[in-house]
Amino acid sequence: MNLQNHYKTRFQNDLSGCGVTGGELVIVACSGGVDSMCLVNAMLKIGAKFEVAHVNFKLRGEDSEADSASVIAWCDENGVVCHVRHLPADEEAEQKGNGIQEAARRLRYAWFEQLREERGGSFIAVAHHLKDQTETLLINLLRGVSPSSLGAMAPRNVNTVRPFLSWSQEEIEEWVKLDKVPFREDLSNKSNKYLRNRIRNEVLPLLESIRPGAISHLAEWTNRLRSQAVAVEISMSDASRDIVKYYDFSSNTSSNERANEICRIDLKLLGESAWGDRVLDKLLAERKWPLGSREQAYLLKRASIGAEVVFEDDSLVREREYMILRKLEAENAVNESYSACTINTENGTFKNLSWACEIEDLEMSPPQSPEILWLDFHAIEHPLLWRTWANGDKLDPSGMEGSVNISDLLTQWKVPHLSRSTARVLQDAKGNILWVFVSGEDGVWSRISRKATITKSTKRLILEVKV
Repeated sequence: MNLQNHYKTRFQNDLSGCGVTGGELVIVACSGGVDSMCLVNAMLKIGAKFEVAHVNFKLRGEDSEADSASVIAWCDENGVVCHVRHLPADEEAEQKGNGIQEAARRLRYAWFEQLREERGGSFIAVAHHLKDQTETLLINLLRGVSPSSLGAMAPRNVNTVRPFLSWSQEEIEEWVKLDKVPFREDLSNKSNKYLRNRIRNEVLPLLESIRPGAISHLAEWTNRLRSQAVAVEISMSDASRDIVKYYDFSSNTSSNERANEICRIDLKLLGESAWGDRVLDKLLAERKWPLGSREQAYLLKRASIGAEVVFEDDSLVREREYMILRKLEAENAVNESYSACTINTENGTFKNLSWACEIEDLEMSPPQSPEILWLDFHAIEHPLLWRTWANGDKLDPSGMEGSVNISDLLTQWKVPHLSRSTARVLQDAKGNILWVFVSGEDGVWSRISRKATITKSTKRLILEVKV
């Protein structure tokens, strides 16, 4: 078998290894350089069904136009459908604040995917090879990315395939030479202005001079690291299912109470799991929290109850047994349920509170329900005020001497920090607090003041909160 047939057979096997079977349309990305021209030639040689996609960013003047002309001419000569698109990478970079290369990459892959869907294609093929893989590994190491990203590029990632990923630059150039495939040299690749170019032009030659075969050996590490990353992801997913609990809106809990809650992180399981910090880091990273904010979030594990870390619209709050991740939008909006209500009639309703006067069955004892309060209508200093509690509020508890801070009562009841903001008090015209009430998903708590007496043979004012 001659070398050309060897390359063709090898490419066919590598393409099949990416999951591409005969008859499936493949959109092949082609810049006009040696790597991508070798890819389109390889697709042609094995008789694959494919169309070419070429992007002209117009960043190199006449050279960019010459690249486009070269790709179009090859497609015309070989009867291959060619799609050409002009994309404004410079404008994208300026708007998004990214480098020009990152902007160009984002734009071209978005168009490739759009084209694949429009043309009914199954895959997008790109010409990344062994040296590209090594460059990506080194770039990720320098950027300090997550260990799971050190696997660099996979032969197949969803709809994108890389059949040349195990091929050396020299093998690709040799096949192009044997088949006399035209290609264009991108002179910007020689510039060390960009990190990837500097690694390609300076670092990789130095590593090869220190240890021949270094490029291949580093690329092999990506395969090992990718396999380990898969195992890590599986273990982390198992741990995450135990540690992180997402709110189920189909449960019996009132949706209003937890409408802005995203999830809860079990502190006990978080501390016991070897993957605890990684689970928390991944959860926050997926919500775009920067490293500094994520590091602050780790400290909440040992912080006092009520401690909070905020990033943009997200809030992470420390409770006794868990941390709550929530959206701030709903909480910061004007919420009428926190407004005050003046009670100056014998019956009425306000949100989930109702009240009415009763003069029958006066021998009945007050119910032992924390949601219901009985008052002597004539002994009250009217009007009454039903409001959210505030720091400094005190209650004279029935059955006790002296007074107690309501904040201390909430602590004794172990009311979750987020539920404390919903606690309400009933206050008379002199400012005396007659009742404190709070409800949450973990229960209902209330306490009556010893000043809220009830006597026989008098009109009762009955207040009830629906929870």
